Amino acid sequence: MGLGVLEDTKLDHVPGTVLLNDEAAHAEAITSGLKHGRGRDAHIVLSPQPSEDPNDPLNWPMWKKEVIIAILSFGAMLNAGTNGPLLNASYFSMSEQINKPLTTLVLVSGYNLLAAGCSGPFVCAFSRKYGKRPVFLVSTLFDIIGTAIGEARVSYKYLLAARIIQGFSTSAFESLIVATVGDIYFVHQRGLRIAIINFILNAASSLASIICGQVFQDLGWLWLFHLFQIFLVAQFVLMFLFCPETTYIRDIRYDTDLNRDEKLEELAVIEHSHKETVGEPGQGETTSIPKKKSFVQELAVWTGVYSHDSILKYLLGPFLTLLNPAGCYAVIASGLLNSWYVGSAIILSGIFSGPPWNFDAARVGYIGAGPFVGGLLGSLACGFTGDYVIKYLTKKNKGVYEPGFRLVFMIPACIACGLGMFLFGYTMSIGSPAELCAFLQGVMMFGVLIGIFSTLSYGLDSFRSQSNEIFVMNMLFKNFMFYGLSNFANDWVAANGPEQIMYVFGGTSIFLSLLAIPVYIWGKRLRSWWTRHDLFVLLKMETHGPVNEMG
Repeated sequence: MGLGVLEDTKLDHVPGTVLLNDEAAHAEAITSGLKHGRGRDAHIVLSPQPSEDPNDPLNWPMWKKEVIIAILSFGAMLNAGTNGPLLNASYFSMSEQINKPLTTLVLVSGYNLLAAGCSGPFVCAFSRKYGKRPVFLVSTLFDIIGTAIGEARVSYKYLLAARIIQGFSTSAFESLIVATVGDIYFVHQRGLRIAIINFILNAASSLASIICGQVFQDLGWLWLFHLFQIFLVAQFVLMFLFCPETTYIRDIRYDTDLNRDEKLEELAVIEHSHKETVGEPGQGETTSIPKKKSFVQELAVWTGVYSHDSILKYLLGPFLTLLNPAGCYAVIASGLLNSWYVGSAIILSGIFSGPPWNFDAARVGYIGAGPFVGGLLGSLACGFTGDYVIKYLTKKNKGVYEPGFRLVFMIPACIACGLGMFLFGYTMSIGSPAELCAFLQGVMMFGVLIGIFSTLSYGLDSFRSQSNEIFVMNMLFKNFMFYGLSNFANDWVAANGPEQIMYVFGGTSIFLSLLAIPVYIWGKRLRSWWTRHDLFVLLKMETHGPVNEMG
């Protein structure tokens, strides 16, 4: 038993478990031929191992990887982080402006979320078959078209059409962006990037509410869409120019985090033979290493077919993840934590527009400063400690990394979510100062961000080959939850006050956090069970290269 993780007796090596620190494992003789990190990470065995192909995203220079993630994060901020809460602070004012009930206006954004959820399986299927780049580009085009409709006229029908079409842009940026981290970064580098993306997808939406509320108050309905469109077009151009395809089919032996047999010695011999072949005089022309693609070649939207299976088969992929116990936990836990924050944001306009506060749209938006700061602090905590903690635990575990190490962050998540949600509901119910309410919503957001970081990074490190499906299912689940909350959350508050709904949110959050304990302890055995009964393998839905592709 390594640090409380029960060992598996069925497989010699469970996918997800990685020999990460060869010094702590005293395995330098076995791993000396493998690629390692640089500088202070020189003792870290890279996982997955990059191939010899210069077009392998793992081989790209760090600056290129960071540019890609920065642009995709900008896209996530717009198409997911801002798209959903675009009107959160303005519902009450808009309902008065067009003489529609508040619930009807909130439901417009509910349809936006419903469209996002329904598009999820298609995003997953097309990204599996044709790669992520065309899916990202088409998704942004949906947002551009929807926003063009929204900025045409102040009308309920135009608004409804705009929000539904905009919804089709969300899925890719909520799910595939996390899978992209697995495409281009090694295990020990992912924590910081996931923390940043997590912040943008969740806490940044609070900043969006502040800005959008002020724009609506000062410039009106149409300018909200006009300004949004400018940023969308800029992001589309940047993504087209500087975000090449990251999906890459490499020999499965390089994927040391996915294999049932590590075969480290075999892989070291093969990599050594590559070095000898490349280093021999006159052999440069005979090596099978592909030529590096030019900038113009990387602009291609179509880069080929990554699987010859039917699209219909891949439409089932996200739903298959629910049969994977550990994967299902990652989906449900992160999805519900996210949903509870969105639920708390949906009810703000109806609560703070009435007595004793009587806020306008701009002042309602300013309440979002609390969760924005809380989310920022939570993301900074995860970003600066996430990878350090797993390196520390790996060293304590004799150099072996277990994905369950990511779940230790559920401890602070449990405390912050419980305190934040319970007290946020209570203070709203007694009419406390808005500043105190905003602070407590920030405490809640601090815990939510840490909890989502913990469960999403656990899912990525445990099942990287199925990360598309896991994160699409997560997106689908939470967007249907968002739709449900937009349908009844405000009526629930009107009937029973804000405390009851927040107490329910807090209780379920504590339960999900505590559920991480058995997942941590038995997680390795759960991953072993799924590996031996993997429906993706049985249905031949894998996208690894054949073994004979490599020397």
